[in-house]
Amino acid sequence: MQASSDVMHVPSKTKPKAIFVALLAAILMSGEWILLVAGTHINEMIVGAASVLASGAFLFLVHRSSTLHTDFRLSDMAKGWRIPWYVVSDIFVITIVLFKDLFGIEKAKSLFRVSGFQTGKEDPILVVRRVLATAYTSASPNTIVLGIDYTSSRMLFHQLKRTPLPQMTNDLGAKS
Repeated sequence: MQASSDVMHVPSKTKPKAIFVALLAAILMSGEWILLVAGTHINEMIVGAASVLASGAFLFLVHRSSTLHTDFRLSDMAKGWRIPWYVVSDIFVITIVLFKDLFGIEKAKSLFRVSGFQTGKEDPILVVRRVLATAYTSASPNTIVLGIDYTSSRMLFHQLKRTPLPQMTNDLGAKS
């Protein structure tokens, strides 16, 4: 009989975190499908199930071939709570720009701006912050992030009216 120290422990090939993410993604995609079709008829559910499976297979293949390492932090994800306010306030900003342009008061501008941005190519936390800053900031209508260059630590974005970067973007690494 072998001692317990002689027995080799074989680690599981599936990671609990990956299984949790896959389940969460399937649940979210299913819920989004039901919201999209606004119903639960059998034919819609069959097409929805096929869509969720195809999307899941695609995500799995992308994940397997990806060499990008990321480290999602809940605190970084939670910074998106400000997005609804930014969307509402930017709707007013661009509406005012529209009316000023229509009535000849002030011509609408197209501003390309650059801001510093704390980033790195290999740091998994900074990679996630770069992605979140791009998605979150571009959700509001006045500011669209065109890209973040990790080699020069710069963020290029477009605005119709010059406004300060949102606090959310600054918290994710922008340097106003």
